[in-house]
Amino acid sequence: MSNDWNTFWTARPLHKKICLVAATLLCLFHIYTALFGVFDALMQRSVHLGLGLILVFLLFNKGGQAKPTLWSWILVLLSVTGIGYLLANYDYVVNERFTFVTPLFWYEKVLGATMIFVVLNAAKRVVSAGLLYCVIAFLIYPFIGPYLPSVLHTTPHTINDLLDFFYLSLGGIFGLPLGVSATDIALFIIFGSILMRTGGSQLISDVATSLTGRMTGGPAKVAIIGSSFFGSITGSTSANVATVGSITIPMMKKAGYPAEFAASVEAAASCGGQMTPPVMGACAFVMSAFSGIPYATILRYALFPAILYYFSLFATVHIEAKKLKLKGVDSATTIGQTLKTYGHMIVPVAVLLALLISGYSPRFAGGYGILSAIAISQLRKKTRLSLTGLLSAFEGGAKNILIVMASTAAAGLIVGSVDITGFGQRISSAFGAIVGGSLFIGLMLGLVISFLLGLGMPTTPAYILQASTVIPALVSLGLAPFAAHLYAFYYSCLALITPPDASAAYTAASIAEADGWRVGWLSTRMALVAFIIPVMFAYNYRLLLVGPWFELLVTVVAALVGIWSLAVACEGYFNRALSIFERLLAGAAAILLVAPSFWLLLAGAVLFAFLLLLQTRPGGVELSGEPEAP
Repeated sequence: MSNDWNTFWTARPLHKKICLVAATLLCLFHIYTALFGVFDALMQRSVHLGLGLILVFLLFNKGGQAKPTLWSWILVLLSVTGIGYLLANYDYVVNERFTFVTPLFWYEKVLGATMIFVVLNAAKRVVSAGLLYCVIAFLIYPFIGPYLPSVLHTTPHTINDLLDFFYLSLGGIFGLPLGVSATDIALFIIFGSILMRTGGSQLISDVATSLTGRMTGGPAKVAIIGSSFFGSITGSTSANVATVGSITIPMMKKAGYPAEFAASVEAAASCGGQMTPPVMGACAFVMSAFSGIPYATILRYALFPAILYYFSLFATVHIEAKKLKLKGVDSATTIGQTLKTYGHMIVPVAVLLALLISGYSPRFAGGYGILSAIAISQLRKKTRLSLTGLLSAFEGGAKNILIVMASTAAAGLIVGSVDITGFGQRISSAFGAIVGGSLFIGLMLGLVISFLLGLGMPTTPAYILQASTVIPALVSLGLAPFAAHLYAFYYSCLALITPPDASAAYTAASIAEADGWRVGWLSTRMALVAFIIPVMFAYNYRLLLVGPWFELLVTVVAALVGIWSLAVACEGYFNRALSIFERLLAGAAAILLVAPSFWLLLAGAVLFAFLLLLQTRPGGVELSGEPEAP
């Protein structure tokens, strides 16, 4: 134990020791507040942000330097000072002063400007320059808005108003987005880190390999199943690609899949983790806060679209494997052996889901999920957490929190600018006028806006911006609030695999040693169902499992057949190669089978049956173009 501790602590440089202490305090703070109740909003968010900013500036240095620069230490000092003032003068800030009424002291102006600068710097380091530029544009808007025409025109605001609102109230940096991060999201990230540290990743990988490894195209199916389960727990696309992809991409290449195809499968499967309950890339928590829809209800709405997405990937790789005549691979272990070693780690996931389904808050469920994961891990030597192991899990969890924390703090500045200028209400009115009251045109415009925002920033801030602008406009056109929120969310996710952004695709391509641009477009084609389904559920809420059970049953069966038909159309293969007519037939059947009409569903079923008849009749055309042997 002493040798482990010496390696783990004594040998660390000073900044790494500070990071470990800050990370441990951050995790313990969230676990404590989950079990015993959160502090007042500003205090909860201030502690969350303050500890997170220390980690950001000590861990993420310019040029990837191992040691923090003098500038990084200065930013740490500025962060501690800005947060420290709020905590030291908490009663005055919360109870005695009034936003826009109480004059600012000169040092409050300096601290307000400093905190905005610090948050922008953190967003650039941890997230992207795109988010930084977007926030800067919204910070400038209140000053130039009075000089802009029409819908962009706004009443004048002084710099004191903005500093007051952004720093000393719950309307800017410490607004609702950061509040969701500070109360709910952080706990699920810590839970995922502990679960992965105690054998969760090995459990997922081994079970996926045992279930599907020997099937046709088994390695690709292992990637899909592994990424879906891993992503549903962590909600991180980049972590999904790096963790699961490092195993599955070489496995797929060894089995005979082209490098671009292997990377595309992993990128598309990892992207789906953001759409899969219970974590959904942290956006489910934010969605619940902005929409007022209970978290458990959002998970129910999101469940079937996630199933359709992964079923489409499963169908695609199965058909591709049939085309290439690829075999499966043998698993190094059986399900029985895997469950004997790691099976008890399913219990914490079951505890988490049971508490959520029972109606407990995500915060409560996350807290007890963490405690159960730590306790259950002690039952087997392979999963048992030592003190250093637990601290490492806390350190990893805290580091994973940083991207959400920085994103939501920066997004709070965007939302604050939209609120103080009234931009959201005006853009919603303009949106309705542009589309002329047409829901379909509104959906298409919303698709473009959601997708473009997703190119410039992570999913969560992209969604948050739409929650104040596009989503209210879609609701005014007649779309149900839950459908409008999910609609905007899905298209914000897809930029992760779609060029020119395609960050997940490029990461997978680097592992596969493939061309990132080609991987991006191929993974986009694989994820085609994610572009289609949101439009369909906007007209057919049964795809969100809303409606009578018999109609839901018909919708579920028809949609699954339709997704298979779509994969057939995209791959150009069923039992054998498809002619152009058969591909068009498959594409038409796919669209009709997810349409919001019984008669259209029936027409789609007839087309699919006709395609099945054509593909199973004697004779036909093989991939080589030669007649099939009689």
